[in-house]
Amino acid sequence: MVMDILALVSLGLMIGGIIYGVISIYRYFIKKNITLFPMILGGSIFLVGVWLTFIVGLLENNQQDTASDSGQGSIVVNTEEIENVEEDESLSENEESDNDENNIEPTLEEFMREVKAKDPLSNYKDYMDSYELEINRGYSVYNQKIDEVTIDGQNIVVVYNNNSVIEVTTNKNIEQVRDEYVSKNQEELTTTISGSTDMGTDAISLEEGFAVIESTYNGSGNFSVVLQDSQGQMLDLLVNEIGSYKGKSFVWVEETGDYYLNINGNQGDWNIKIMQYRPLDVENLPGNLKGNGDDVIFFEINQGSYQIALTHNGSSNFAVTVNAANLLVNEIGNYEGSQRFSFENSSTYVFVVKADGDWTITVKE
Repeated sequence: MVMDILALVSLGLMIGGIIYGVISIYRYFIKKNITLFPMILGGSIFLVGVWLTFIVGLLENNQQDTASDSGQGSIVVNTEEIENVEEDESLSENEESDNDENNIEPTLEEFMREVKAKDPLSNYKDYMDSYELEINRGYSVYNQKIDEVTIDGQNIVVVYNNNSVIEVTTNKNIEQVRDEYVSKNQEELTTTISGSTDMGTDAISLEEGFAVIESTYNGSGNFSVVLQDSQGQMLDLLVNEIGSYKGKSFVWVEETGDYYLNINGNQGDWNIKIMQYRPLDVENLPGNLKGNGDDVIFFEINQGSYQIALTHNGSSNFAVTVNAANLLVNEIGNYEGSQRFSFENSSTYVFVVKADGDWTITVKE
């Protein structure tokens, strides 16, 4: 502001000096006024204006130099540059952090700390995903899954269901853990009854679905096993033989509840197992099956129509059904023949065999 006023004053002095000098010259040469003082005064005023203009110029240059030295006039630019530099450094640090995390290898100690029995299943899944770990081998055992993972050269076996982790161990191989859980689950799904006299059992709790009944008897008299509902009504004659017996029967349990067995076997020792699980190892058909006596065979087959050839070398009843519902044969004594049967879905099915001798079942397309 001061500089602007001084500039205006200097400009006014120069203009005033010029005007006053012109008038003095006019008076000196035209009017013949021989006094020199007015011309000298006008020139002096003009020179003062010039001098003042020069001073103002020097002051402005000095102020600009000072502002330049102090950094004024470039604050915004420098701020943007600083912000850009800081942003670049931040991005660089984040990238280095990400790279460091990606390069970190999982450790056995960390895994055992982060994934424990009774933890939510998500703990295990998230850990596997975060390190992009792969499962070496895996099994599915009665609604439970068993995985083998290797970290630090050590195999870890993880057992889990749909909701949570059940077991994490490094002291057993996966086959050992699988066999333990197969045995445990099959034991929980098995009811065993033994005796050497006639017996009407206490209530036996059965789940809706199927049941396989395995019976043995080492006596010489009649051995029969009858399945009854909660009201004591007969549902199925499972066994009715004379003398020693070993075989399997198959029934559909219509609803979960209490059931009973009526057992006649007072001339020998008998043992009955009621099993409500599908065996892990099932037959794959088409192919050949063979056996002796009463049996239950689980098998897998693709959808389609197949020829089923059957033979029996015995003297008593020979009957074969699919899923205890579709009758393929029901004859007495020796038998040889075939039937075509259509399986509606690619799935697991059951042959239920009633026989007193050797038999064969051959399935082909």
